[in-house]
Amino acid sequence: MKDDEKRLLQLLLKNSRMSQERLGQELGKSRNWVSRTIKRLVTRRIIRAYTTIVDPALVYSERNTILLVKTNPRELGVSQALINMSELESLDGISGEYSLLGLLRFQSPAAFNRFLDDIDRVVAKSGARTYKMLQILTTYKSHGFEIVRAQNQVVTLSAKEREILRIITRWNATDNRPYPPSQEMIGQRTNPALTQPAVSRALRQLEKRKVIIGYSIDVDFRRFGTPIKFFVQIKTRPGSIAHAASVLSSMAEVWDLHRVGDIYSLYATIRTESVDAYNKFLRRLYKSTNIIDTYSQISLEEWML
Repeated sequence: MKDDEKRLLQLLLKNSRMSQERLGQELGKSRNWVSRTIKRLVTRRIIRAYTTIVDPALVYSERNTILLVKTNPRELGVSQALINMSELESLDGISGEYSLLGLLRFQSPAAFNRFLDDIDRVVAKSGARTYKMLQILTTYKSHGFEIVRAQNQVVTLSAKEREILRIITRWNATDNRPYPPSQEMIGQRTNPALTQPAVSRALRQLEKRKVIIGYSIDVDFRRFGTPIKFFVQIKTRPGSIAHAASVLSSMAEVWDLHRVGDIYSLYATIRTESVDAYNKFLRRLYKSTNIIDTYSQISLEEWML
């Protein structure tokens, strides 16, 4: 990829709702150049979707779960069954004791209970018949966006707001529809349909209450310059989780960061340009005396959902 294309992607990762005029100003390019380049990146499947980053504690308050499944490459039905689950946010084939890692989010106890029944049936068909679930207690960083919320913050979302979030959480980019959705387009897809001013007001309220923390893109990182993806579990000294999470959240390589109910209390997704860069990241991490131990797994395959 050309350097100016990479710079455009970096801007869209931080704010995919930035106007084409503003993007052009930031890059020293014309609006037409920005428009043509976005279309080209969509056609090449480098930009795959426009995403809305939300605070999961405020939207998926019931359950957020990391699922680890032991299987083998011949058992394609297991991964396909997971991909078909509407609650699945991401799925990776990984190295180590377990071979699949999925992130799932649930909006109700009933949805979580249905998932428990479904995963039992799915895993029962595999040769290993082994899986593990880690409950996410807190998310500190999501898709590169740090999450800062008021203590004991509680938000009640209306049916209209949930409908809007459902539509904009992931908006697939296609040759016929290469740009982010307009507010008018969002309103046309809600049920019942909403006017553009109504969508605008709802989005402003969601942003003000920090339910929406940012707008980004789903990009093919293999072609963008950071093809290496690791999952690292981190054990901290007692009483130091919050401080360690703050340090980790500030690191550019950290894409996602969760606190989980496990002896390795922090679970991070790391993206780097090489294995050597990941080793350097670990050395920087261990400069903190609060870090006792880490356990790393590399992503061998990242499914596009």
